[in-house]
Amino acid sequence: MNLEERIEQFRKMAQANPDDDLAHYALGQALIDAERHNEAIHVLRHVLRLNAQYSRAYVLMGDAQLADGDDHGAAETYQRGYAAAMNRGDLMPANEMKNKLEAMGESVSLDAVFSGPIEVNPDDGREPEEGEVRCTRTGRIGAQMKFKPFENAVGDYILANISQESWDEWIEMSIKVINELRLDLGDPVGQQTYDEHMRDFLNIPQSAFDERDA
Repeated sequence: MNLEERIEQFRKMAQANPDDDLAHYALGQALIDAERHNEAIHVLRHVLRLNAQYSRAYVLMGDAQLADGDDHGAAETYQRGYAAAMNRGDLMPANEMKNKLEAMGESVSLDAVFSGPIEVNPDDGREPEEGEVRCTRTGRIGAQMKFKPFENAVGDYILANISQESWDEWIEMSIKVINELRLDLGDPVGQQTYDEHMRDFLNIPQSAFDERDA
């Protein structure tokens, strides 16, 4: 399946499920991959109307706005996205948007930081103990997984950096991803889409996937 076929597949899913943020997000990602940035912006705006806390959608929409020449709009999106990500505890997309703002000569505004209640992390001030990790998805200390989910660099990263609690949440979310996007994990395109959602949900750096595929 080529990129245009993927776009049409996700477009049909989004049209059939107008209130499904996941289907629209997948369509937005495919449009960005095809460098159809203006179309992607409209789709991702709809994602954020459906789910204003979808951290990765802010990253994608800001990137699409930058590519479309709308620097001001991109900065506003990153500001809103930073606040949403911090409120959810999604540290990696928050830091990514902060870095993008700084690269544009902007800084995170106090209005963005305090636009909603930022949850205080109750385990601040201590380090993980034996059998624990500080989860890079949530910033919280949680139970360490007892085994690697994959025998590759991605599995190594998950074992060292993702808590059992976050992994359990991904397993539940992955069922939705597979079923709603009708993914065939035996197909390279289906596996790629699955990996993209796992990367975004767990905040796994792209470098882990690059090392896996090297």
